[in-house]
Parts: sequence; C-alpha cells; structure tokens
Amino acid sequence: MSGANKKPDLSRSTPAPAWFLAALLPMVVSQPVRLQQLDPAAWVAWDYAGRIGALAVLVTIPAARLVAFEKFRLAISWWEVALWTFAIVLADRFLSGFVGTLLGPALVNTRIAAYPVTTGWLHIVDIVFGLLLVAASEELLFRRCARHALQPYLGNGVAMIVASALLFGAYHWWTGSGNVITVTLIGVMLMAFYVRSKALWPAMLAHYVTNIVAFA
Repeated sequence: MSGANKKPDLSRSTPAPAWFLAALLPMVVSQPVRLQQLDPAAWVAWDYAGRIGALAVLVTIPAARLVAFEKFRLAISWWEVALWTFAIVLADRFLSGFVGTLLGPALVNTRIAAYPVTTGWLHIVDIVFGLLLVAASEELLFRRCARHALQPYLGNGVAMIVASALLFGAYHWWTGSGNVITVTLIGVMLMAFYVRSKALWPAMLAHYVTNIVAFA
C-alpha cells in the first residue's frame, strides 16, 4: 500500500543531457537575435534575456536545480583561489595576443560580429551586472552542468574537461576563430579550477575578473 502511494522522485525524472540542452537553448537562440541588433541597449537586452532564460530553466526543472545550485565546500586555500584567478586572467590576455599574432588577418575574416560599445549608465550596468550574469550563467552551464551531463560518458578526467571546453568555445562561434581558440583554452583552465576547488564560485570569480579586465 505504501509503495502504491509513494511519490516519484522528480529530481531524477529528467535525464541530465535533456535538461542541459534545455537550459542551453535560450542562450543559443538569443545569439542570432542579438547579433542583428544595431542599438547597444537592444543587443544587451537580448543577451540578458537568453541568460536569464537559461537560469529559469535550471530553476524550473527539479533535476537541473538539484545539480546547478548544490553547495560544495571550498577544497583549496584562498591563496590558491587567488593564484588560479590571476593565472586565468593572465592566460586570457596572453592567449588573445598570441593567437592574434600567430594567425593574423586570417582570423579577422571569421568574425561575424563584435560586442557593442556601451556608454553611460548602460556601460555601468553591463560591467557590474551584465558581466556577473555572463560569469554566473556560463559557469553554471559549461562547468557544473556540463560536467554532470558528460561524466557518465567521459568520466571526470581530461576527456570531460576537453569536451566541456569545446562546448564553451563553440558557444562563442560568432566572435571569430581566434577568440574561439582562446575561449576553449580558458575553458580548460576554468574546468580544471572547478574540479580542483570543488566549489563553483571560484571559477565564477575568475571568469568575472577576466571579463572585467577584457571589457572594462
């Protein structure tokens, strides 16, 4: 009798690859829409909409919420967090210049669009809130959720790290081959940082600081 009345475990009712793709969809769909916008405010609004939509999916689906927002204790020291963050920021600056110098003008032709130039209040909002939203949404999806979705097939080692980094790089397809290469390599570092630290917030912090240095 008790077995007949037992409620199903909704937290496990949706396979990880399914909810991962469902969460990624709003961010992917918003890309071609925002790339058509000439007004920086409209561009930014569509970008935010895609990211907030992804977070909404993660909150709405029980299986996704269980994974995405689980809390883990930091497994490394604060000094190591600072060193990893500094290394990732430095690597991003070095790789951006190195890849551009190495491959040169050939990469420029692969860029479909560029980030808009924001000014005034929009610039402040985008630097403070927008870049934080970017770091939070991308780390949740491409680090924590991607790791959970890929682990059953690739394990928790190099193959999983590389596969997640390739997904991260592919998401930036419109920024050109040079930036995709750089983003992919930074994705490897961010995933390695996440795996080592256990908690996700250090990778979010490193991502946010890297974007601040790049855009602010």
